Amino acid sequence: MKFRKLAMTSAAVLAVNALASAYGHETRVLPATFALGKNIRLTVGFHVEPAFEDSFNAVDVILYTYDGACADPSDFWGQVIDVSGTSTNADPDSVSLTVDALYLKNQTQPTGAGGSVAPVGIVKTLTITNASALKEAYGDAGTYNSWFRPTHEGNSTAGGAYGFHVKGTVHAGANSYQCSGDSAPHALAARTVNIDAYYVCGNGSLNPPHSFNCVAAIQPFPGRAEDGYQASGSLGSGRHW
Repeated sequence: MKFRKLAMTSAAVLAVNALASAYGHETRVLPATFALGKNIRLTVGFHVEPAFEDSFNAVDVILYTYDGACADPSDFWGQVIDVSGTSTNADPDSVSLTVDALYLKNQTQPTGAGGSVAPVGIVKTLTITNASALKEAYGDAGTYNSWFRPTHEGNSTAGGAYGFHVKGTVHAGANSYQCSGDSAPHALAARTVNIDAYYVCGNGSLNPPHSFNCVAAIQPFPGRAEDGYQASGSLGSGRHW
């Protein structure tokens, strides 16, 4: 799934808010204290949308540098963070992140600067990158995936919610970007950013309604659900642990 660049307005930058993509992901600029030339734009969500219970999926971790908005509101000063494409550079990009998948009682927002404090009501946590290392997607520079299978619903109807905790360090080497209409490129200084951010689906987004979708039960066909599939419901409901 390809992502296009989406800008953050100056007001949104100051408020540490972000515009989201049409694909149902949540975007933030980190660290939360905006500093020219020292920021990472982190977008998180499910790789496959809509996300269904008992269907293989992955977390999308999408990384750009971010130095400010272009005159065109759909663009910004920043470049994709690409560990493969910059591996031969003198100062290559590097990504050293772990991702925990979270199951929560409710769609509860994290708190703290940039969502750095865990939301209340976490029921279970699994470091999915231990079994499926975070790898850059083939042909989609800057998008990193770790694969897993959500086994329970987590949405407003069934209760429960899914989230992700992204933690570690991202480094981007020096680069440049020229906005449309500019006479010269904008220099992008090298930067290393420590990331510790929680993302929660649906109403757990820090920027509602710009969130990634929660997990729904998959539609059975051609038989009935009890012919081989039954929705699990929220964790602890006693159905299909």
